[in-house]
Amino acid sequence: MRTFIFSPLLLLSAFAAFGQNSSELVDKAPPEIDGALRARVDKFYGAFMTGKFKDAYSLVADDSQDKFFELGKDQYEGCTVVKTRYSDNFTKAVVMTNCKSEWRWQGVITPMTLPLMSNWEIVDGQWYWHYVKPTTVASPFAPNGFVPVPPDGKPGDAAVVPKDIAGKAQAILSSVSIDKRVVHLHSYETSQDVVHVRNDMPGSIGLKLDKLDMPGLKVTVGKTQLGEHEETTILFEWRLDDPEILCVDCAKRMKTNPTVQLHIVPTTQTFPINIILENASSSPQASQPLQK
Repeated sequence: MRTFIFSPLLLLSAFAAFGQNSSELVDKAPPEIDGALRARVDKFYGAFMTGKFKDAYSLVADDSQDKFFELGKDQYEGCTVVKTRYSDNFTKAVVMTNCKSEWRWQGVITPMTLPLMSNWEIVDGQWYWHYVKPTTVASPFAPNGFVPVPPDGKPGDAAVVPKDIAGKAQAILSSVSIDKRVVHLHSYETSQDVVHVRNDMPGSIGLKLDKLDMPGLKVTVGKTQLGEHEETTILFEWRLDDPEILCVDCAKRMKTNPTVQLHIVPTTQTFPINIILENASSSPQASQPLQK
């Protein structure tokens, strides 16, 4: 399982290979070649699903075995091949595989799917995993999710975790914002107020709002998942036509200020939103008659 920093074993920067000249790379191979490659890839990642890494070692090319031992290894819950690119007359390939894992950060466990790149080549008629020195490694602190590896360095030399981790973490947290923490409603009439929530983090977040069991009060979240640079609204409504209100005249005189908590996943942030419900006597419009 993942523990904050992604292991560099299979995030080996084959991204560059996918961006090469299309004349040098092809997506489709003869069925027998493609089937043989997928079978070997499935067996390789199957070892990571069971935690039996020795089974994966048998699929590693001789010139890459030392690197295989050096690199970190993580166990996955499931893996699926989603794309292959062939080169050198179908004797080499880059494979993108989606693997289900977990991101563990400050006690919070978040399920996630990782796009893992691996390089393969045919040796003596069989496909073998081949090490290619990465140019980037994954980092949750980078805007695009990856940081470069120094030209003469190893994957571990990349600044995956910044020196000012507290400052970076605070910058990430401040990328999720709400425009106000107090909403105003009138108990003596049907009324509403809106809170805007914005996500400027790299990646998506989830929104979860505590439930308030209060007849007449309706809270609606526009979207429970926000992608990068997306915004949504939380609509607060006081509805005198709510069938759960047993005494409308009593509801019109109600004065209270409950608080509801907005929870952000996976950052574990909590935004308290205070709901001020004013009756006619506390409103600037107290001199006006109540609406029927």
